[in-house]
Amino acid sequence: MTIRSIWAASPIALLLFSVLPRASAQTTAADSLDQIKIDPWNSVPLHGSAYTGLKPGPAPRHDLSGAWDATGDAGPNGPPAGIQPTGAYEHRSVLPGNNNPPGGEPDERHIPNPLPYTPLGEATMEAHKPTGLGVRSVPAVEGNDPVDICDPPGFPRMDLSEFRNLEIVQTDDQVLVLNQFFRTWRTIWTDGRELPKDPEPRFYGYSVGKWVDDYTFVVQTVGMADRTWLDNQGRPHSNALKVEERYHRVDQDHLELTVTIDDPTMYTKPWLALNKFPLRRQPKGFDIREMYCSPSDYLDYNSNIGNPIDAPAAK
Repeated sequence: MTIRSIWAASPIALLLFSVLPRASAQTTAADSLDQIKIDPWNSVPLHGSAYTGLKPGPAPRHDLSGAWDATGDAGPNGPPAGIQPTGAYEHRSVLPGNNNPPGGEPDERHIPNPLPYTPLGEATMEAHKPTGLGVRSVPAVEGNDPVDICDPPGFPRMDLSEFRNLEIVQTDDQVLVLNQFFRTWRTIWTDGRELPKDPEPRFYGYSVGKWVDDYTFVVQTVGMADRTWLDNQGRPHSNALKVEERYHRVDQDHLELTVTIDDPTMYTKPWLALNKFPLRRQPKGFDIREMYCSPSDYLDYNSNIGNPIDAPAAK
């Protein structure tokens, strides 16, 4: 099974390989992040050496606003961290060692950090057929990932797959998280309202947040439609899912995000999907590039690039 056959007919494959963050060409020394010049349109995130020698100021109180990059630096064996092609960052669906051809495993029992599935959770997960790079991946022609037909990824998948650039905006009674992938946004209410008791399911749920100290903002989210996946490896959730996000402002230029999944229907205990995952602030004026899943582009990709696995030869 080849990489090409796995990704055939997948618009996500096209996005993954065509819009990976490029290394910044900016090398001019600067004392602060906002002194670095960036492209005014479709800005390229700053990585690695661009931060060398910068002197970030202290974290501002009760403030997450700004443009943030979640991709980090690409490692030698895979794409940037926020892309998470092998599943939620803390529970990647890979075998031990460096020899990890995608697919071929019926379940995740042999991965280094398996999830605590209930029997229903494991059965639901095995009914999902991901087409990414994990141990259970199948050729695209056999996949049933809702995102591969341009369904919205939903929450928390927007944090656990294709996590790229985001803008955080604060008002008197809301925190708005604007995400690059699928050009989605979330409203986190900070006006003291309670979460709904019996919510109508939404792709991105219902969120409330509060500051637990000067630099840590905690968000609770419920009401996510169970037809979405948690990540691109087909990890499931039910309507009982509760997600906690902890945004901790380390200093002026660095933010850490911790995401905890709590779904007693699918998992025997809560588990960490992201643990102090680093986000880097981008200079003022950073313009986030569009990333949509367009049905017309999907059809064009299938016609011109897609290559489903060959049908068995007739005897």
